Amino acid sequence: MPIHVTDYTWQQTSEKILLSLDLHQTSPKNVDIVTTNSYLKVSFLPYIFEAFLCHMINADQSTAQIMKGQIKFDLAKEDHVHWSDLCLKLSREEMQNKRQEAIKDVEEQEKKSKSKKKRSVIAVKDLLSLEQISEDDKVREERKKLIEREKTDFLKQTIEDDPQNNQTQGISAQCSVDCHLFLDATSKPDIRRRISSMCSEDGTAVAQEMDYDGDGEDSIYYSSTENLHLKNGNVKIDKVDNGNRKQRKSSSIRKAALKDKEEKRKEEKKKVTTVPPVWENCIIKVKHTTRVFPTPSRESTQAEEQQWLTSQSVHSSAAKDFSSESSEEHLKKKAISLFSNGDYRGCVNACTEALKVNPCMSSLYSNRAAANLALNNLHHTINDCTKALELLTPPTEDNSKSRLLCHIRRGTAFVRLGLLSEGLAEYQAAHQITPENKTLKKDVEKIQAMITTSTDSGDSNEDDSGCGEDGVSVGNNLA
Repeated sequence: MPIHVTDYTWQQTSEKILLSLDLHQTSPKNVDIVTTNSYLKVSFLPYIFEAFLCHMINADQSTAQIMKGQIKFDLAKEDHVHWSDLCLKLSREEMQNKRQEAIKDVEEQEKKSKSKKKRSVIAVKDLLSLEQISEDDKVREERKKLIEREKTDFLKQTIEDDPQNNQTQGISAQCSVDCHLFLDATSKPDIRRRISSMCSEDGTAVAQEMDYDGDGEDSIYYSSTENLHLKNGNVKIDKVDNGNRKQRKSSSIRKAALKDKEEKRKEEKKKVTTVPPVWENCIIKVKHTTRVFPTPSRESTQAEEQQWLTSQSVHSSAAKDFSSESSEEHLKKKAISLFSNGDYRGCVNACTEALKVNPCMSSLYSNRAAANLALNNLHHTINDCTKALELLTPPTEDNSKSRLLCHIRRGTAFVRLGLLSEGLAEYQAAHQITPENKTLKKDVEKIQAMITTSTDSGDSNEDDSGCGEDGVSVGNNLA
């Protein structure tokens, strides 16, 4: 149970409550604080401080500070009123309801904080994505400006290098067309195309140079360098066409090789695969070597295992000899010898085994009761004596000695358990069987004196245990 702390001091202003609490030399790491608008809890095991506040506070604006073995709270008042006391005086049920309300408030605050964190993370992600989009837009605009600048520089260079200024208008028009082609080419990312414009030698026409750099089959349709010179309306093929023809030839060879592979695959599919014959069913007989131990055999443990098997064989032979003599009389004699040697547990086991052979022998129950009494198994003693007395009916002179021992042992067990009246009844029954026995008479008088002098149940229990061990006869003789 935690220890509730009551040594605290508090004072108030018009806006705040100042509370200080001693931590009793507890480390600040082990301090747990729970604060709601109407509940305050500080847990620093084995101490705990609980406050059911009289008025509402603003938990968001309240603070706590741990320094010099004390925790100081600065609680902001919700309403600027004077507090007559810090805590409310509530019943147990009201306090439990307040605790449950505080738990609900704390859970709601955690949910709100988690949702607020999620919203902030989403907002940060959105902001980062917007910044990335703006950066991409800036890079795109810079690229466009760079392309426009290159176009204008190219036009200026072309005009400056042209000896005939009267062809400038046609050149500018043709260059604008080429620039349009350049923009179309850059819009296709799969094919890298380069188009440049320049003036011919006499300035009457514009020469176009289009380069296509292709990979795989694209190079069949687009040559690496193809120059088309337009002069006086006639198309002349440059020497570069020879290289283009070689490239087309190699591509046709690759196509033919691919066709051959496809044909070979089709032929292999057409071939009928021969299925091997099904094996005939048969039975495989496996013989395992006989082994006693579940673990695999090892040379390092072979000697130890052999020794264990030898000892087991000796015990098994002894058990067979014992089973041959497992009559109730043999077991009864063995129980008596074990009891006389002080082996009470062995005596109990021997009697139990004998009762499995003959469960109607009263002397076995009586002897087992004596062994249980020596082991201080009092309830077992009572049960065995009761069973023996049931078997010793009707009472006769022949079984009087057995009944006497059963009553004495059961009475002794009752006295040791503190049941003096039941123990007295058993000793009186034993005394009726042998009225001339002075020892039993003294025991009966002692138990009667103990019953009369006992004031309460606690005192009687203390006295009873001593009587059972010192002054009352137990009946240790076996029948």
